[in-house]
Amino acid sequence: MPTIRQRSALLVDEARARELTKASLRWPSLTLTATQLSDLELLLSGGYPALGVPAVAGDAYDGPAQLPRHTVEVGDAYPVTAGSTDLPRIPRPGTTVALRDSEGVMIAALRVTDAAGSTLSGLVEGLRLPDHPDYPELRFTPAALRLELLRRGWITPTGPAATALWADGLLHTADLDRIEALAAAGNSIVVLAAVGGADPADARHHLRVRCLRAALATLSDVRVMLALVPVRAMPRLTEAVAFGPDNTIHAGATTGDQPDAGQATDQATDRATGQTADQTTGHRPADDRETEPALAAEIIHRTQVSLAYGLGSMIVGPAPNAPGASALALLLDHGTRLPPMLTPPAVAAELVRAQPPRGERGFTVMFTGLSGSGKSTLAGLLACRLLERGDRRVTLLDGDVVRLHLSKGLGFSREDRDINVLRIGFVAAAVTAAGGTAVCAPIAPYGTVRRQVRTMVEDSGGGFVLVHVATPLEICEARDRKGLYAKARAGIIPSFTGVSDPYEEPTDAEIVIDTTQTSPQAAVQSILDHLHTHGWLTS
Repeated sequence: MPTIRQRSALLVDEARARELTKASLRWPSLTLTATQLSDLELLLSGGYPALGVPAVAGDAYDGPAQLPRHTVEVGDAYPVTAGSTDLPRIPRPGTTVALRDSEGVMIAALRVTDAAGSTLSGLVEGLRLPDHPDYPELRFTPAALRLELLRRGWITPTGPAATALWADGLLHTADLDRIEALAAAGNSIVVLAAVGGADPADARHHLRVRCLRAALATLSDVRVMLALVPVRAMPRLTEAVAFGPDNTIHAGATTGDQPDAGQATDQATDRATGQTADQTTGHRPADDRETEPALAAEIIHRTQVSLAYGLGSMIVGPAPNAPGASALALLLDHGTRLPPMLTPPAVAAELVRAQPPRGERGFTVMFTGLSGSGKSTLAGLLACRLLERGDRRVTLLDGDVVRLHLSKGLGFSREDRDINVLRIGFVAAAVTAAGGTAVCAPIAPYGTVRRQVRTMVEDSGGGFVLVHVATPLEICEARDRKGLYAKARAGIIPSFTGVSDPYEEPTDAEIVIDTTQTSPQAAVQSILDHLHTHGWLTS
């Protein structure tokens, strides 16, 4: 197979970098997301040729004539900001934009050739590669990895011989068996961990790298190494896909049609294993027609990147019989020992340390309902019952109290109400991540924001229980202890939930309570029973 050489880094020299930095004072700037930054890093390091630009030999920067085309999506969260001149929000063709990281460091200059909607296309000049404080010894540019493989004798100057094994999640016992089989056949293996967009402050990122290292450390007399590459994690695969020296792509069958035993378990625990919550050992998702084109495109992209890194063959996807994330999550939730037939003991130890049983992890209970439904009463009573136990640290985040402190100054427009609920969710997630218990009682009328809060909390590694206090509007209005409904009917309070603004009833609530039919004590006991049943309370 012929060797494909690419530019090691599309970076300008020092003189051009100084020139661009000085000129950038007059340019608009675009702060890239972590994913955008990883895409740019791959481009600048020579990880793949840009659209319409062939692979080139040599490592030197040869000037703007050979700059690649690059596209950037401009989202509202990462707006273009004007420099010293008043430029339009979306720069016009001919404008040069400074592409910056989250700290404002200029990574590259993008000379815009086309602006279609929220997408900027143009020619890019790189000043530097993004900085990574985490695992510098595991990060290689394509040129650096090729040199390392040559030094080890794993590839030769006339053509690549090593195999790329892409790891989008963890490596389990079946995956290690596959590596040993490849090594026995004379292959050298480079495990490429896709970490594009990973946050170095995210504990799950570090857990995944520790698990990968622990897994590979169990192998002896095997030519294998680990490298972190700025490639996005791939959509879920249930088949191993291989690209071989004959330039063909091969797909291998997995373990059959049985779904993972843990599919219905807590999704936050699934995420901690480094894989998606619905990953199974052989069960295809319902939306195959949507995911397969994306998978095919990603496989082609991975093949291109593997070649750029000097690797002549490639395997993507889990090994047959490798456990899905949900199966591991189910065992971890219940404190069940992870058997060596599923995952190596060293990896199991890391997972158990990071994901103790549910009873030792934090969780959030969020009440949602109309004003006057009884949310605050139930939240306060639940907090008391949990504190009486003595084994839980409890933080009560009542909606009215939060507005006096955390959300002081916010009004009652939809935007401000969303911000208020998201602030509550942010604090609840922090409490949960620290192993505490957060009890929240905002009105939270909108489903989209409630789902955002659930995601924040579950991503922190804990549990989330949504309680819909479904007391009817007429009962809430009849209570009207604060006189709010009367003011709303009189038009004094605009956009009041239930009167002049909608309340979107949740369809994903774990518990539904109508306080006209249930006493506060009985309602709180039903919540405690739910927490016991699902393992969040152990006694």
